[in-house]
Parts: sequence; C-alpha cells; structure tokens
Amino acid sequence: MMMNPVLRRETKTTLRNWKMFAILTAYVAIISLGAAGYIYGNMFSSYDFSFEPSSMSGMYVVLCAMQMGLMLLSAPAMTAGTISGERERQTLDLLLMTKMSSFSIVLGKLLSSMATLVLIMVATLPVFAIAFYFGGISLFSLFAMMLYIMVTACMACSLSIFFSCIFKKTVVSMVIVYLLIGGVFCSGTLIAALLQQSLYWTMYQDYPSLAFPLTILVSNPGVGFFSLIDNQLGTNIISNIVRAYHNKNVAMNTLLQHYWILNFIFNIVISVIFVCLSAIFINPVKKKK
Repeated sequence: MMMNPVLRRETKTTLRNWKMFAILTAYVAIISLGAAGYIYGNMFSSYDFSFEPSSMSGMYVVLCAMQMGLMLLSAPAMTAGTISGERERQTLDLLLMTKMSSFSIVLGKLLSSMATLVLIMVATLPVFAIAFYFGGISLFSLFAMMLYIMVTACMACSLSIFFSCIFKKTVVSMVIVYLLIGGVFCSGTLIAALLQQSLYWTMYQDYPSLAFPLTILVSNPGVGFFSLIDNQLGTNIISNIVRAYHNKNVAMNTLLQHYWILNFIFNIVISVIFVCLSAIFINPVKKKK
C-alpha cells in the first residue's frame, strides 16, 4: 500500500528537527512532574508520611486529565499552520499542482499531525505504568482512554486545518480554534447547569427532563472525559453535575454511564465533516459546469 506523499514528507522533516525532541522531552517532563506531585501530595497529607497504594487510581485520573488538556492545547498549535504555513512559504500552489487531490493533501496533513501526537502519547506510557504497578486500572481501560483522547485530538486537528485553509495567518487560525474549543464546547456545561437549575426553581422544586441539557453537553469533550472516568472507576461525577440522582428514568441513568460514547461519535463526525470542508476550501479554483 502506497504511503501518502504528504505524510511521508512531513514525517521525515519533523523527525529531523531538534524541536520535536525538545517538545517530546518537555511533554514527558510535565506528565512526570504531575505524577511525582500527586505521589508527594498523597504522602504529605498522611499523618505518618506514608504511602497509600489504593489511592493510585486518583493519580490515573490526574494523569489522564493532564493528557487530555495538553493534547487539546498541542493539537491546534501543531496543525494551525499546516495550510497557512504552506501559503506563507508560497508552496501551496506547487502542492496543488501535483497529481494529489485536495482531499489527499488535507488527509496527509491531518495524519502527520496525528502521528506526532500519537508519538508523544506513547512516550508518556511509562509514567502511566506507575498506576498499573499498584493495580486498580486495567489495560483495556487505559487503551479506551487513550483512544478517546486521540479521537478528541483528531477533532481539534480537523478544526485547525479547516481554519488554516480559510485564514492566511497561522496565529489567527490558532486563536479561532482555541476560542471555539474553549468558548463553544466547554461553555455548554455552564449553559446546561444554569438551565437545569433555573428550571428546577420554576417547576415546583422538581428537576425537569435531562434530554435538552444532555443534548448541549454532547459536544463537550470534558463531559465525555469524566463520563469515561465514571465508567472505568465507578464514580458519579457526571451524574452529580446534571443531578441525575433526582431522575428516576433508568434509561437516562444508563445513558449517563456511557455518555462518552456519544461524545466519541460526535468527535468522529465533526472530524469527517471538517476534513471534507477543508478539501473543498483548500483549492482556490472553482469548477463550473
């Protein structure tokens, strides 16, 4: 099977640059400091400065949250200049003149960015192995978490490539993606919580249906992340946020336990849509009948 030419070129040029290894070292160092800080804080809070192995599941949550946050910060920074950078270097026209289709160019850019993120994620696995040493976390749970974070990062990368096709400056496309992820997606939690609470005080102290708030939260990667944590560790973080313990609908409560699947599918759909839109907007030549 022939490898995508853009992916092959981007992979070779990325691994030849010393900045990639510097970023990889800094990323692993941040994750390692997070693990060390959690272990030290756990020992410091103990009366006899002892270590409690049963609390290592909490370190798993901290490391996964750091992984999720760093991936959402790194993905736009790595992909916001994929197309606009080619335009700034005046090489985009040469790339469009090749036999490659617009979709192949966009897909190659996306896969090259994802390959870099996967490499960074794999480099942090030895730090996650500390939690496995003490038990409580299965290998399948880690694989599901990494797959979810990877798909979420792919969604952020597809948005970055799309805005990189529209805007000529890399900084502008990067800022737009950060505002979109932080403002639109993450603000859904606040909107849903305020809506649920306001309806509670106007409906005779009874909580209304969760259908509308859950529809808003389906685009929020943070809600999907904590839903997966609830499913793996048996906690009730999302249920407490949306006050599902007041809702006696069994189907709705079951949905909350597997709500990360809906966000997982949403991220895949968004990625496919914006990759296709990027393939359309990357070519300045408009075909006419």
